[in-house]
Amino acid sequence: MRNYLDKLNRYFWFSREELLHFSLATLCLAFIYSWTDWGVQRFDVAVGLKNYITAVIFIAITLFVHHAGQRMTALSLGFRAEHRIWWYGILIGLIAVALTNGKVTFLAATGFIVYLLPMHRLGAFRYGPNITTIAKIALAGPLTSIFFSALIKSIEWAGLLSPTISNKLFTLNIAFAAWNLLPIPPLDGAKIFYNSRLTYVFIFGSIASYVFMVYFLNIYSYIIALLIGCIVWLLYYIFFEKEWVK
Repeated sequence: MRNYLDKLNRYFWFSREELLHFSLATLCLAFIYSWTDWGVQRFDVAVGLKNYITAVIFIAITLFVHHAGQRMTALSLGFRAEHRIWWYGILIGLIAVALTNGKVTFLAATGFIVYLLPMHRLGAFRYGPNITTIAKIALAGPLTSIFFSALIKSIEWAGLLSPTISNKLFTLNIAFAAWNLLPIPPLDGAKIFYNSRLTYVFIFGSIASYVFMVYFLNIYSYIIALLIGCIVWLLYYIFFEKEWVK
């Protein structure tokens, strides 16, 4: 534990270059997220800027939580995660939100690379990063976002947080987790998919079904989401993976 705390103290916080990428990603994603909040019946700069600043705060919290989970997991495995902005993701998000007039808010615009921390691994022979290790680090991001959204709801139900704020943070974090699970490099989903297709199908099926239930059915149940994930996993194995193995 002392070794892990030392690594957190040394390597957890963003470098200057990472802070720049984090800030740019926050500003761009906040613009995409607040696309429909620049006036009700007509364009209003004052209202739009107020909503944009709120969106910047929400996006910053969401990005930090997501990446914090990955950075902490990487350090526990003897690696340092370094996050970078994905400019193509920003471009996709801007095009999607403009063409759909705010109905599709693509919120995946960051990725990460990992570095070995040899000074903390004295006496242990390591082969360096592998796809399984990278997949574990990648998976920590969406899972942390999901757990954080559950924490937000719990705080709201305890009467310690406004429902307006909690609902926005809740939906934003689960949407952010789902978008980042798409199997497109350099997103988290691609790193999980390349390690294990079956694991990816289960995780994506569970989180995607949870997002669908929350958005369209107003159902908040991890158990049902996990059951749907198991069904999707089984169907994928029977109709696809089993055939490929042969």
